[in-house]
Amino acid sequence: MKKVNVGVLMLLGAMLSFSGCSSNQVSQKEVSVQENLGPNQILEVLKAGNDHFVHHKNAFPHLDKARMMEEISGQHPIATIVSCSDSRVPIELVFDRGIGDLFVIRTAGNSLDDDMTMGSLEYAVEHLHTKLIIVVGHEKCGGITAAISNHTDEKELKEISNLIETLRNGVAPFVGKTEKLDEAIHYNVDHQIQKILQNSELKELIEKGELKVVGGYYHLNDGKVDILN
Repeated sequence: MKKVNVGVLMLLGAMLSFSGCSSNQVSQKEVSVQENLGPNQILEVLKAGNDHFVHHKNAFPHLDKARMMEEISGQHPIATIVSCSDSRVPIELVFDRGIGDLFVIRTAGNSLDDDMTMGSLEYAVEHLHTKLIIVVGHEKCGGITAAISNHTDEKELKEISNLIETLRNGVAPFVGKTEKLDEAIHYNVDHQIQKILQNSELKELIEKGELKVVGGYYHLNDGKVDILN
């Protein structure tokens, strides 16, 4: 893989808005970013974007008409994010990215427990060539809160009950320990990561260092994403 020096990362700030560039120039740069940056460098880009969000200095890149037209011909996202569906966790804003930058899979409790979600993840890596996966859990997650509760609502809709039971299986050590919600959320993030690491279709890329998988914990009060090893 072609190495890129630190100067490339400094240039990325300017590339967020691409002011003055034609659509074709933007497209070439985007492909170059995806191809040339390694997983760790892409992670640094997203950390920088999150810092923008935390300090209310978002650049709001790639949201104009030119970007919309450019992406019609194909997408080149730099990362895949597995996130909770919670409306308080607006992923593209959180990492200060725009149209075509991130491939986002959102489910209650950021769960990868079915073929649709895991298949979507495989698609992002195999066909869109994303090199970084971040599984993002968040503070006060309602899905995990319900999962670790002993309470069962008989009036709950069937599929919601099934969803809670699926999440509960993934945080079994914390069921009945509602005071340990944060620990359960972190545990669930790791549980989802382990599923990715054990995926036979992705394992080789991970072992070669061509694909990186990390966890994240989003704080509702300030928008900070802690990157978890």
